Amino acid sequence: MANDEFARRLRLVGPGDWQRPTPCSEWDVRALVNHVIGANVRYELLLHGASSPQVEATRSVDHLGDDALASFLATAEREVACFLEEGALDRVTHHVIGDRTGRELLSMRILDVAVHAWDLARAIGAEETVDGDVVSFLLADTADLELGPAFVPADSEVLRDATPQYQLLHRLGRRPNTPEEVR
Repeated sequence: MANDEFARRLRLVGPGDWQRPTPCSEWDVRALVNHVIGANVRYELLLHGASSPQVEATRSVDHLGDDALASFLATAEREVACFLEEGALDRVTHHVIGDRTGRELLSMRILDVAVHAWDLARAIGAEETVDGDVVSFLLADTADLELGPAFVPADSEVLRDATPQYQLLHRLGRRPNTPEEVR
């Protein structure tokens, strides 16, 4: 479902949107989409036992090609197939932030794709609501997962009556109540 969320937003990206800023201050829309597609490739490599240098080498590659949507869909399909391989969820992989089981990688990947679907929506002015089942899963499944420096909680406290999506985004350093942050 997280892949569907991202693909839905990616379908809306127009020719003039690629240089728009995103909530990830170091990335414009093009760099954000390239990161998500590249991460699909990296997780496939991780699940197949690639070395850290092999995985890290993919960070400097342009993964968009001539059709970013087609590239995303193809890499997402291959990545999902890797997670479905027998024993994949129990494998220990060597992620850049530390060893992770396939199950932990899957949670991290769902989180990354879902939050970047929100980032993409924010950047292009599209609907920002992330599927409630995805949000609920992520709130429960990633609460104790070390995510590394890419996701740092926002400075302010979460309101007690905040929506689940707001709670998740806040925990990941996003400011969902300030839509003008990237405009």
